[in-house]
Amino acid sequence: RRGGLIETLDVRVLVEDSLQMNEGAFSRHGVTIIRDYRDVPPIEVDKHKVLQILVNVIRNAKYACHEGTGEKTVTVRIRASEDSVLVSVIDTGVGIARENLERIFSHGFTTRADGHGFGLHSSALAAKALGGTLLAESAGPGHGATFTLTLPLRSPDSSDAG
Repeated sequence: RRGGLIETLDVRVLVEDSLQMNEGAFSRHGVTIIRDYRDVPPIEVDKHKVLQILVNVIRNAKYACHEGTGEKTVTVRIRASEDSVLVSVIDTGVGIARENLERIFSHGFTTRADGHGFGLHSSALAAKALGGTLLAESAGPGHGATFTLTLPLRSPDSSDAG
């Protein structure tokens, strides 16, 4: 089994860590953060993989707002379903064209002049390795985007850890 240490963690702490890592850039670019957190159960995860995903998705939301016009807001929403925790990063940025919604997770695909196209690809792979998913939604250019990371409450690795 490849992977890091599986820990039982509060996803809100991971989200806060990820926001803090991007804090300077948010204030530099005039992006407002809105926290919309619900109480959710702790999850069993590889902390570093989750941070990698969240930092990347939050950074992308900041770029999208910076490139967009109008209000620059990133909302981070935390919810729970029966067996999962969902973290949504919702931006008011440039949005994503429908034809790019599938392609954005492909290796090497980028719409940013200085992008390399590895971030979302590796984030989607990390989500899958955690037994979860990373999905993107957008009503199209000019309408912002929502990225939702869904993680199971129990790590897929925890069953064979005994």
